[in-house]
Amino acid sequence: MKTSSFAAALVLGLTGTAALAQATHSGWYLAPTASVVINDNDRAKSTGGGVGLAVGKMLNEKWNMEVGGQYLRLDGKNDEQGNIGVDALYFFNRNPNFAPYAVAGLAWAREGYSDADNNDNLMARVGMGFTRQLSRNVDFRADARYQAHGNDAGANNLGDWIVSAGLNIAFGGKSPSPAYVAPAPVYVAPAPAYVAPAPAYVAPAPAYVAPAPAYVAPAPEPYVAPKREPKQDRY
Repeated sequence: MKTSSFAAALVLGLTGTAALAQATHSGWYLAPTASVVINDNDRAKSTGGGVGLAVGKMLNEKWNMEVGGQYLRLDGKNDEQGNIGVDALYFFNRNPNFAPYAVAGLAWAREGYSDADNNDNLMARVGMGFTRQLSRNVDFRADARYQAHGNDAGANNLGDWIVSAGLNIAFGGKSPSPAYVAPAPVYVAPAPAYVAPAPAYVAPAPAYVAPAPAYVAPAPEPYVAPKREPKQDRY
C-alpha cells in the first residue's frame, strides 16, 4: 500500500527535520516540513509527496525527542497514508553551521486505497540529517529516512525512502549565547630584573709623596791661618 509508506516517510522526514534545527536551540521547537517519497517497488508509482509537522524538545547536548504527524500521497488520491510517531535524535555535534544527527523512531501508520480497505501497521524508521542555523530562533533542516511497515494487502512488507526539508522554529527558549572561554594565555617568561654587577675593586693609586732628601753635611771651610800683622820698628 503505497499511501501508507509515503505517509510514514513524510512523518519521519518532518520529525527528523525538526530535530536537526533544534541542534542549535534549547527548549521546545516546532518543525514544519515538506517531503518527497521514493516509493517501494510494490507500489504503482515510483514517487510521492507529503507534508508533516512535529514538536520537539532538546533534552541535552546529544539528544532530542520529537512527536510528529505526517500526511503522504503515494500512488494517488486513493493511496494515502497518515501516521503519528515518536523519534529520538542523536546529535554528533551542536555546531550552528552544520549539526549532523542520526534518527530512529516508531509510528502508527494507516494507509489504503479507500476507507473500507485500510492498512494499519506499526512502522519503524531510521535516517540521517543535519541542521543549519538561519537566525536566532530559526534553523534550516534536511534529512533522509527509510521507513518500513507491514502490508495487510500483500505478502511483502513495504519500505519507502523519505527525503524532507523544512524549518525548526524555536519557542519557549532562545538560542543560548556561547559561553566565552578566554584563550589560554601564552606563557612569557618575565624579563629578569637587571642587577648591575658589583664593580671590581681597584685600589686607588697612592698619592705621590716625594721622598725626604738625604741629609748631606756641608763641606768644611778650608782652614785659613790668620794673617799676622808685621811688627813695627821700635825706633
